[in-house]
Amino acid sequence: MKLLKLLPVFVLILSLTACLALPIDKWQSNDEEDEGEQNQAIREGEVIENTTEGQQVQDNDIDKESNLETSNDIEFEEAEDTTELEETDEIEDVEETEEIEETVNQEEPKQGLEIIQIFNTQLPESITVELKYDKYLISYDYLLMLKNANIRQLPTVEAPIIGNIAAMERIPLVAEVKGDYLEEWGNDSWYQVEWEEEGEIKTGFIFSSLAEVRNFQFEKMVESIKVLEQSASSGPLAHISNYKNVNGIPPKINGHTWDSYGYRRSQSAAGYVEPNKSSEFRYIPDGMLVQVLEKKKGFTKVKVVGFEGEYWVLDKYINSKKTLNKLNKVIIVDRKNQNQGVFELIDGQWTLISYGLSTTGVNGPYSLETPLGYYMAIEKRDKFLYLEDGTTKIAGYAPYAIRFSGGGYIHGVPVNYKIKGGKRIDPGMIEYLHSIGTTPRSHMCVRNYTSHAKFLHSWVDIGETAFIVIE
Repeated sequence: MKLLKLLPVFVLILSLTACLALPIDKWQSNDEEDEGEQNQAIREGEVIENTTEGQQVQDNDIDKESNLETSNDIEFEEAEDTTELEETDEIEDVEETEEIEETVNQEEPKQGLEIIQIFNTQLPESITVELKYDKYLISYDYLLMLKNANIRQLPTVEAPIIGNIAAMERIPLVAEVKGDYLEEWGNDSWYQVEWEEEGEIKTGFIFSSLAEVRNFQFEKMVESIKVLEQSASSGPLAHISNYKNVNGIPPKINGHTWDSYGYRRSQSAAGYVEPNKSSEFRYIPDGMLVQVLEKKKGFTKVKVVGFEGEYWVLDKYINSKKTLNKLNKVIIVDRKNQNQGVFELIDGQWTLISYGLSTTGVNGPYSLETPLGYYMAIEKRDKFLYLEDGTTKIAGYAPYAIRFSGGGYIHGVPVNYKIKGGKRIDPGMIEYLHSIGTTPRSHMCVRNYTSHAKFLHSWVDIGETAFIVIE
């Protein structure tokens, strides 16, 4: 399958009367946005499911311990927020068309344009490409617009406007150049972008302060696979098991519920420096992959994938029954760029089978960042239910869910139930949200377009699939 964005490196020669155009991907527009998003005011809290094993209550444990009381037929999971924030919640003034002051530093008129950098991300040579899901393809290098902006023919405020782009849109990125210095913003950096319009490739310039550079960190993704391969080379990898604190919540660290590495107490295990409870320790999250080294007096010595050093964990927190037996499939989510790559080992070669946008968690009163690290793909569910924040009221469900840590899942677009005559009515699945791939906004989970979540749900094999979160 032909990939968009397999570009050779060119020497760009730009002048005040001409600019270079490179092949690009299609510019993804919000015209595809599902009408259901516009009518859906989603508020989500605790995720729940029916269970025959009685009540299990997890500790939200953000700044303090929670003491939730529920009926015996409800089981609580990690809260996963589906609130679609207005763009003004994340980026200031995004609803207003950006008016740039036409104040240009004319002291040194430019005779040509100076290239600051060229954006030409490539897949590592060790990776082949065989896309099994190719919907919503996007350039390997792209801009996320922070504000509404004009696209100009040249990097100067006097150049003709040849297009407009709205806040939270994405557009393929070619290069960064020096252009007009805008005193209001204190810089002279502009981005060269390209897009397709009515079958024609167009190129133009956007002032840099109005956008944020995003890319696919394929090199870092491949390095993380190598780390995991090294750990798995000696045999199956176990994982930490403390879903909903079923094996007991670990102690606080000097009165705190977060360690210095950014991992939380709830749904984690204590990793001790020595095999005793009085030793110093750090938190190791539920689902995190570990290499078992030895056992001693109720403790298991482990090498945590991605952690420096070795740690002693109480035996009850180690799941050696459901292990990563063979490393054949890996989902890698990039928290920094809000995108992901999916890799499969085919005929001994790691192969990129899909890539695209995703949305991760954000810290808040009812929410958490998606934790960094190497995790087991623990279980799959067709859907799970969630509650409104801070209530016991069922709000809706998220489809095609794969759990990797605590109540953290990768899943499709959440759906709010409609209430009619006191009964919950399923309005049907939603395929698309324009906010996916923009800013973190879930409660911990990783949101995907529903068709991609469905693809992953069918593709993932428990026992052969790992889930990695990078920055």
